[in-house]
Amino acid sequence: MKTYNTKILKIIILIIGITVVAVSSGKIFNYNLDGKTDFRKTQDKLPDELIFVKELSEDFAYYKHDTVSDRYNIYNSKGNLEFYILLTSPYCDNIRGFGGSVPFAIIVNNSDKIIGLHLLNHYETQSWIDKLNNNNFFDTWNGLDIQSAITKNIDAVSGATMTSEAVIESISRRLSEYKKVEEEKKKRILYKDLGVIIPLIVIIFALLSFLYPKKMAKLRIWLLLASVGVLGFWQADFLSMALLSNWLINGMSVMQNIVLFTILVLSILIPLIKNKPFYCQYVCPYGAAQELAGKIKIKNIVLNNKTVKILNPIKYILLFIITLIIVLKIDVSLENFEPFSAFQFRFASAVVLTIALVMLVLSFFNNKPWCKFFCPTGALFSMLRGKSGKTNLLAFGIGLIVFYSAITLSCNNTKPKNDNMEINNETLRIIHERKSVRNFTDKPVSDSDLELLVKAGMAAPSARNLQPWAFIIVNERDILDELGKSLKNARMLLNAQAAIIVCGDITKASMQPDSAYWVQDCCAATQNILLAAESIGLGAVWTAAYPYLDRLEVVRNTLKVPENLIPLNVIPIGYPTGEDKPKDKWDPEIVFWNNNY
Repeated sequence: MKTYNTKILKIIILIIGITVVAVSSGKIFNYNLDGKTDFRKTQDKLPDELIFVKELSEDFAYYKHDTVSDRYNIYNSKGNLEFYILLTSPYCDNIRGFGGSVPFAIIVNNSDKIIGLHLLNHYETQSWIDKLNNNNFFDTWNGLDIQSAITKNIDAVSGATMTSEAVIESISRRLSEYKKVEEEKKKRILYKDLGVIIPLIVIIFALLSFLYPKKMAKLRIWLLLASVGVLGFWQADFLSMALLSNWLINGMSVMQNIVLFTILVLSILIPLIKNKPFYCQYVCPYGAAQELAGKIKIKNIVLNNKTVKILNPIKYILLFIITLIIVLKIDVSLENFEPFSAFQFRFASAVVLTIALVMLVLSFFNNKPWCKFFCPTGALFSMLRGKSGKTNLLAFGIGLIVFYSAITLSCNNTKPKNDNMEINNETLRIIHERKSVRNFTDKPVSDSDLELLVKAGMAAPSARNLQPWAFIIVNERDILDELGKSLKNARMLLNAQAAIIVCGDITKASMQPDSAYWVQDCCAATQNILLAAESIGLGAVWTAAYPYLDRLEVVRNTLKVPENLIPLNVIPIGYPTGEDKPKDKWDPEIVFWNNNY
């Protein structure tokens, strides 16, 4: 009964802690406690080049733009995909008919069969277009799948040869480009699926080891290696206070994080039901690394009872400190409190790498020192077990202190005002509240919001109105990860849900003496994007590419950027966790009036 009561007490303390974090942050699982909803832009308004869709669909409701394959998915009011559209422009703009390029839309049903072509605005002679229509030329591809349409041998129409040949070549090129991208996506999806299936197999392995410890004892070494190799270095599937606090405040996408969600559920339920640790003993990659290091025992140092009593409360104290940091919204990276991110060693801080290395070395002399004495995540999970003693009293004390902190903060939870800010002016408010956001939630950013940001970028001023810019939108997880791993100054891409690369188009900026102005113009466009992101609840940060040759090479190679485009910067984008705050940069000492310096 004593153990049972202790477990109830600990669960109550956990609930209090969760309440504290929610009250202090103003939201829980990305739900605003004040009842206000975030701004969302619906995608029911079609762009001008797709306005004809309403003639094809009697039940058009909205569209989604897949920016990777550059296809427009058209949905009805029931949310079902009716068809999708591939535009030949800009892919085929250099394929000329008699009067210039012949842009059109390829309409494909959800069975990947072409159901029609729709000619867009063009400068071709209308009589030749009429001739093609009279010969049912544009219906030639109807009913064909993508591959068949690419390889089908079609003769040009006599009397409109140049126009029909332009259409034939455009069909082949656009569909070939689309097919190539789709095949690349399938490869990435396969790799991504393996990144889910194999870790889930490791978790099943861990669960069997927990349920049948004696039978699975001989396989323990393989479980440890799998945990370190698969969950640690390959997929970085580990729980930490930084991750758990982020999920608690901002929510999580279960399907995008199915492995970690499974680990979390098992790590909560098993201690509650079995009163035994699961995550720390059978899953945690860093715990497994320590255990492997301990097998190379240099010397076994046994700590006396007095030392153990001094060390035991440390992980609970760390848990309290981290909770207090979250509640007080102190601008400190929670990742630096634990060694887990060392598995991503190329991007881990020196503090994390030092902690990880020191604890591994200590494991040569004493079994799993981090787990036993220092791990705040382990302390959190231990509160789900009904172990009695002084540790419970300490935990209870932490709960009371944290609860008191929450009450105090909630009574004074008003946002500090900048006396120099014209808060009644919405534009000025956005300017002053803009900040460099480097910490993002796992909530995806919609295509429409990304297009909204790019439109804001294009509204920037430019020298002689040359508009020498181009924008690359990235929302494919593998591409973001590849850029994040290769660009040391843009590691936040690993957590961002999208990115916009602002490029200078030297073919547009080639006129002298304005050829160098593309940098200023693209900088203006970038600032518009950053302000637009702030205005719709997104976070963004400017990371430079130009003029660093190594960074330019990474962006060019990863995204296959054409030679005429120079990447000025990479802007990671996502929903902010709330860790990054605006700064008051007002300094009257550097403001001069007239010639008074």
